[in-house]
Amino acid sequence: MAPKWKNGEVTFVMRRGDCQKRTYGDGRGESDCLNGNSRSQLNARNQQRMGRSYEYAMEIWVAPGFRYNGRGWGSVNYRSRLWIAEWQRSNTIKNHMYEMYLDSSKGATFEDKTCFTPRQFGKWNSVVMRVKWSNGSDGFLQVICNGKLVYSVNGPNVIPPGCGTEAKLQCKPELQDLKKPILWSVGPSLKGHGMNYRGFGFPSPFPPFPDSGITMKMRNLYVGGIRS
Repeated sequence: MAPKWKNGEVTFVMRRGDCQKRTYGDGRGESDCLNGNSRSQLNARNQQRMGRSYEYAMEIWVAPGFRYNGRGWGSVNYRSRLWIAEWQRSNTIKNHMYEMYLDSSKGATFEDKTCFTPRQFGKWNSVVMRVKWSNGSDGFLQVICNGKLVYSVNGPNVIPPGCGTEAKLQCKPELQDLKKPILWSVGPSLKGHGMNYRGFGFPSPFPPFPDSGITMKMRNLYVGGIRS
């Protein structure tokens, strides 16, 4: 379902089978529906560039009854199949840089660091990322959740840690074009098994989905210069 705005809050409701049939346009013939991906997302209007500093901010509310163990199969995509925010390089394949995951046992996480726990479902949670996108020593990236610094690195950050490993299968270092802008997306996105799902022994490209669906809200979305 499309996200809906009311009184400064955007509500995301995602049900089983919510997917886009439109192909990605890169010649591979893939689409969300064929890959088993479901999503209800908003994209930032303006894209960001290398060598510049930005602040991304949002407040997140997850339904208190949310239940989903998003850890997929085997060791593949072990963080979670459910993403609630992502930063990706535009107009490239295997282009995902950073994600915020959601899981009913771990809560919300960023690069394996806890942002807020399941005990904080049903409450508003503040998330701020401050970053200078760079492939050099001048880069930095900080993530602050509910006023607490949970993740911080200095130096190159546009090719993320673990790119190309099982932790980040949607990132391939050799395919990244660092001249391309960065796109910020928010809202739930449940990643499927892919078009070759039968080869992995699955009956459908769509992974198990909560019977009640996924409901979450966001407010105070911001991307721009770093605020004091």
